[in-house]
Amino acid sequence: MKKLKELVGLIGLICFSLLLSAQSSKYDKSAKKIYRDAESFYIYGDFNTAIRLFRQIETADPDFEEFNYKLGDAYFQLNRYDSSKSYLQKGIDYNSDAIFYLAKIELYNGNLSTSEDYLNHFLTKKNTKTTVISAVDIKLLNENIVTAKELMSIPDVVNIINLGSKINSENAEYVPLISSDETFLAFTSRRLREGNGLDPTGRPFEDVYTSQRESDREDWSEAKPIVGKINTDQHDACVGLSPDGNRLFIYRSNENLIGGDLFESIYLDGIWTVPVKMSDNINGEFSIEPSASLSLDESVLYFSSNREGGFGGFDIYRVIKLPNGEWSLPKNLGPSINTEFDDDAPFIHPDGKMLYFSSKGHKNMGGYDVFRAQKINDENEEWTKPINMGFPTNTTKDDIYFTISANEQHGYYASNKAGGFGKHDIYLIDYLEKSLRQSVVRGKVKDATTKEEIAADISVIETESAELSGVYVAQGKDGKFIFLVNPNVEYEVIVEAEGFEEKSEFIKFSTNELKNTQSIDFELYPLEN
Repeated sequence: MKKLKELVGLIGLICFSLLLSAQSSKYDKSAKKIYRDAESFYIYGDFNTAIRLFRQIETADPDFEEFNYKLGDAYFQLNRYDSSKSYLQKGIDYNSDAIFYLAKIELYNGNLSTSEDYLNHFLTKKNTKTTVISAVDIKLLNENIVTAKELMSIPDVVNIINLGSKINSENAEYVPLISSDETFLAFTSRRLREGNGLDPTGRPFEDVYTSQRESDREDWSEAKPIVGKINTDQHDACVGLSPDGNRLFIYRSNENLIGGDLFESIYLDGIWTVPVKMSDNINGEFSIEPSASLSLDESVLYFSSNREGGFGGFDIYRVIKLPNGEWSLPKNLGPSINTEFDDDAPFIHPDGKMLYFSSKGHKNMGGYDVFRAQKINDENEEWTKPINMGFPTNTTKDDIYFTISANEQHGYYASNKAGGFGKHDIYLIDYLEKSLRQSVVRGKVKDATTKEEIAADISVIETESAELSGVYVAQGKDGKFIFLVNPNVEYEVIVEAEGFEEKSEFIKFSTNELKNTQSIDFELYPLEN
C-alpha cells in the first residue's frame, strides 16, 4: 500500500508539472503537437516511444532545457546511460534531479570521485518541492560510493576470461547456467535466428542456447539453439538449472509481454521436453518470478518473486518437495537475505548450504551485487549475514545471475564491460587463490551381467568420522547420479538396488585429481534365486 501511495503521488507530481510545462518558442505547430504526444508517452512510461518522438523535433531547439531533461530521463529509465548523459547535463536548470541521475551514471561507469561530486552538488541544488529523489535514494547512493571505494582498493586475485565467439555474439548474452561438473552450459541470447522476430523495443526476442565441453578441455562447442520445443516466437529465457544439468527452468513471457511465469523442462533421451508451467505455489497470479535454483537432491527450490508481503521489490523464497511430489507453500527467506530493495537470482550451491544471490541492498557497490550467505538452521531457514563477493566479481554495474562451480574455482556471469563481442558477454572468473573445496563426482550404476543402467539408492559416508555425507538417487533411465567429495578425504560409497546385491566401495581423490571431473561406474550383481 505504501508503494501504491508513492506511485500515485509521483504520477500526480508529474501530471502537475506537465500542466505547468512550457514549450519552446521555436516550435511550429507540428513540433508542438509532437512534443505534447511525446510528453504523454513519457508520463505513461512508454519511454521508447517518447524517445522516438522527442528525437523527431530535437533540431527545432536543441538547447530547450525541459526537452533535454525529459529526453535524458527517458534514456536513463531504460538504463541507456551513454545516451542519457549529454541531455541530462543540458537539463539541469529545468530539474535538479538531473544532477542525481548524473551521479548514478558516473557511479555506473566507475568514476567514483565524479559521482561523489555530482551527489554533493545535488544536495546543495535539490528542489525540495519538485524532486522525486527520496532520502533513501540519497543514502543508498552515498553508501554505494563508499563501498565501491573500499572494495576496489582491495581487489581479489582473479583471472576474468571472455568465453569467446563460440558463445558470445554481437547481441546480448546473459544468465549463464552450468552443470556442477562444468560440461554443460545454457544461457539466454538476443541474437536473431530463423523464426525469431523483434520485440516492441526493436530487439530480438530472448532464446535459450546451449554448449558443451569435455571435462578435460577448456573450450566450449559452438553455441546452438536448445534442442527441443523450448524456444518460441516470444521471450524464452533460461533462469535455473539443476546441478546434474537435466532440469531446466525457463521464464516465458505471456502474450502481452508484460508478465510471465516459470516453466520446467527435463532432458530425456537426448532432447528437452515441452516446458510445463510450474505450481501455483511458485507462480503467483499477480507477480513475476524471474529466477530459480534447485538443490542437488531436488527437494528444495529457491526462486525470486515480487509478490505482495515481501520485504522489498523482489524477494527470495523457497518451496519444499512434499511426499506427494507437489511443492509446498512458499516461505520468504527473511530479513537476513531480503532487503527493502530488489533481491534476485538465487543460486544454491550443490552442498545445499551456501546460497549465492544478487541484491541492490546490503553492503553494495551499485546496481546489483553478488552476495553469499550460509544456512545456519534448516528448520527455521536461518542464514548468516550476506557477504559481498568483492571486486572484480562485483562492479559498479549490475552483477546478476552469477553461478559458481561446485569446487568454487570458477564463477560464470554476464557483463557489458568494454572489449567484448556484443552488448553483454558471458565471462568465466578463475578464482586463482581460492583453495579447492567440495567437488563433483559423476556416478553410474549398472547391472554387472547385462551392463544395463539401473535405479539405485546411494549413501556416501565419510570414513574417519563415520558421518553420513549425503544420500543420492540414480534414476533407472540412465543410472546416473552426482555426489560431492572433499579432496584428500576417504569416503565409503554404499549402493543399493532392489533385486541386486549391495555394493560398497571406498574412494579418495587428491586435490590435483579433483581439478578434473571424476567418474565412477558401480556394477551390481543380481541376487541369486
